[in-house]
Amino acid sequence: MGSAAPQRRLALALLLTAVVVIVAGRHAEAQLTIGFEPVATGLSSPLGLVHAGDGSGRLFVVEQTGRIKVLAGGAVLATAFLDLSTLVSCCGERGLLGLAFHPDYETNGFFYVHYTNTAGNTTLERYRVSSNPNVADPASARLLLNVTQPFANHNGGQIAFGPDRYLYMGLGDGGDAGDPGNRAQNLGLLLGKILRIDVDGGSPYAIPATNPFRNTQGALPEIWAYGLRNPWRFSFDRQTGDLFIADVGQSAREEVNFQSAASPGGENYGWRRMEGTACFNSSTACNDGTLKLPIIEYDHSLGCSITGGYRYRGGRFPQYAGRFFYGDFCSGRIWAATQSGQTWSTTQLMDTTLSITSFGEDEGGELYVVHYGSGSNGTIQRVVEVAQSFTLTVNRVGTGTGTVTSAPAAINCGSVCANTYGAGAVVTLTATPAAGSVFAGWSGGGCSGTSTCVVTVAAATTVSATFTVPTVTLTVARAGTGGGTITSAPSGIGCPVTCVASYAPGTRVTLTAQADVGSSFGGWSGGGCSGTGTCVVTLDTSTAVTATFTQQFFTLTVTTAGPGSVSSSPSGISCGTVCAAGFSPGTSVTLTASTGAGATFSGWSGACAGTGAFCTVAMTGFKSVTATFTTTFGGSFADDPLVVNSTPVRAIHLTDLRLAIDRARARRSLAPFAWTDPVIALGVTPVKALHVTQMRTALSQAYLAAGRTAPTFSDSSLTAGATFVRAAHIAELRAAVLALP
Repeated sequence: MGSAAPQRRLALALLLTAVVVIVAGRHAEAQLTIGFEPVATGLSSPLGLVHAGDGSGRLFVVEQTGRIKVLAGGAVLATAFLDLSTLVSCCGERGLLGLAFHPDYETNGFFYVHYTNTAGNTTLERYRVSSNPNVADPASARLLLNVTQPFANHNGGQIAFGPDRYLYMGLGDGGDAGDPGNRAQNLGLLLGKILRIDVDGGSPYAIPATNPFRNTQGALPEIWAYGLRNPWRFSFDRQTGDLFIADVGQSAREEVNFQSAASPGGENYGWRRMEGTACFNSSTACNDGTLKLPIIEYDHSLGCSITGGYRYRGGRFPQYAGRFFYGDFCSGRIWAATQSGQTWSTTQLMDTTLSITSFGEDEGGELYVVHYGSGSNGTIQRVVEVAQSFTLTVNRVGTGTGTVTSAPAAINCGSVCANTYGAGAVVTLTATPAAGSVFAGWSGGGCSGTSTCVVTVAAATTVSATFTVPTVTLTVARAGTGGGTITSAPSGIGCPVTCVASYAPGTRVTLTAQADVGSSFGGWSGGGCSGTGTCVVTLDTSTAVTATFTQQFFTLTVTTAGPGSVSSSPSGISCGTVCAAGFSPGTSVTLTASTGAGATFSGWSGACAGTGAFCTVAMTGFKSVTATFTTTFGGSFADDPLVVNSTPVRAIHLTDLRLAIDRARARRSLAPFAWTDPVIALGVTPVKALHVTQMRTALSQAYLAAGRTAPTFSDSSLTAGATFVRAAHIAELRAAVLALP
């Protein structure tokens, strides 16, 4: 009584269902219909679901981005239980990966997290709950373990307490592909292992006395088992204590490894010598009898990344008692494995659209599936039993339009695109394109191709019908020595960026060519076009058109920085700041730099280099040159040191000194000196005795203003036209400038 409405709401909430017949020998025990009931939605990349074992009935959701959320009373609480997002590197195979509550959590409040830190390394930390049972204390963090990861992938992720109250931790082989460092077989590394530590027996932890490699020379004592590639999820049978390890494969096989509760540990599960039951490296004679082979494996036709679950010990489905549930992240398939003596067999339960990152188990042993989603739409699904009817949904996708009908009649999409059918119903779907469209094919529901789609309903199923508008292609090519752009009306072509576009058959496209500066448009070819006007193409089929451009001249652009100018030979360039001129291809253009008053030429950049007054540019393309002039002393002299009787005195030496002397005068509040020949052109203005005499006078005035004795110089009286200016005169002035603070 009173349960019909809740049951209808449950049926509407189901994402998918599957009918499973449990068989003992040849006789069917029972027919069971299982499906999923969403219990949490809107999650950010969820990776795990854990209960605290404290009797509260709460579930804790692990989000890859670094948050742990509380699922209580049928809702996800708004405040995170713990937020580690600033400590976690995400995503890919990194992030907050694992959560485990201490067996005594109800009294001590301890729980443990496994994440990759911002450096990309594995971190194992302990935290404590705060006075609020739904919020942890972030200040209670205590580091237990940090493991350097050589690559970004294969970080493992699972942590769980075993029936022996020790904490087990799964670590991948360190990443890349094929375990290039053979780390999983190296007992001197923690990578590619299951670890076992005693979090109660030491600080930060102790090594259990029964760990198999505790006394093995060269082996790390934390190791419990090895030879694993990426043990993403493992679990303990809550009834027997047996350990199930789902190890993600390389490129061919996924596997489940089994360790009996009675095992002393130390198993080698084979990687990288083997992938599943096949040799990997080396390719033959890989198993010497010491390896522990998986109980279950499947190839990549069924999936590509195994997600381990739990051995079912709940009370909701007694038919499944003792069966091990697992799935695949890539394919969404879910299986149940059954043990008979030493032999295991497996049955596919359903083929879902879920991205299965984890299974969960509540305090009563009932099962949940974690769906990763695509950002912020991850979900938690509880496994439930439902009625034997399923929804078949049709989606129409693509650029075209059309209708989809079904037999038996029910679906007529456009208007009715979903219907509920009984399990086992055979539904035939037919697609009919609208005028101007074509039917491109089916996807989903096991259908493909362009004929009818036949679906045998065994779960909620979605089929997509793709309709497209047929198109023809217009391709534009540019040829010749020049450059230019081509545009189209209607839009689509914008060459050289977009030189290929698709149009509906019969479209009339007008192409327009615009030559670049220095080029001319020579004309069209192809597509029935010629001449230099516009090109009009009627696209009945895919068509190619070529536009030819011829190079006429190249542009030389000159920029000056500072007081000075640049001129050219042949003429064309004559500028103070920025100027440009066109020259025929292959022309050699000589640029001359001329300094302004009180300035010095610092040098060329761009198509020229160096500090000489002249620069030659070969016009083999568009070129740009910058000439830099300065009016301040830079702190160093050209040709320093001067070699007496060897270094010739140049105009640059005078300009450097004038700038340095004026700087010294300015520091003593003296006006700049009134120089003869204020502009000294490099290679043009001769160096004269008068220039040296003026510099001596100007510098002596600065010394006197500073309260210093003026310097003395050799050849104290220079005679214009008689005294030859030597390197020694310049060197003396340089020394006197540098001596004046």
